[in-house]
Amino acid sequence: MPGELGQELPTPAHFEQAAEMVEKEDIADAGTTTRPDPQDHIDSIKQAVDAGYDHVYVHQIGPEQEPAIEFYEEEVLPSVQ
Repeated sequence: MPGELGQELPTPAHFEQAAEMVEKEDIADAGTTTRPDPQDHIDSIKQAVDAGYDHVYVHQIGPEQEPAIEFYEEEVLPSVQ
């Protein structure tokens, strides 16, 4: 969603309405790592580190929190530590 729209919506219903404007391709084009390929996540973290960041935060959107943590623990973090 453009600009501050995603932060300025007053209710979840408004957010759902605005989200209807977003296509799956828009998310991929935004530079957000969404695929389950560990190398995509590794590359994204390394890109941030190479740019000078010393902290990288990862956020799992959705209900599958434990599998996401296990994925990072087993597949991603060993390659970026």
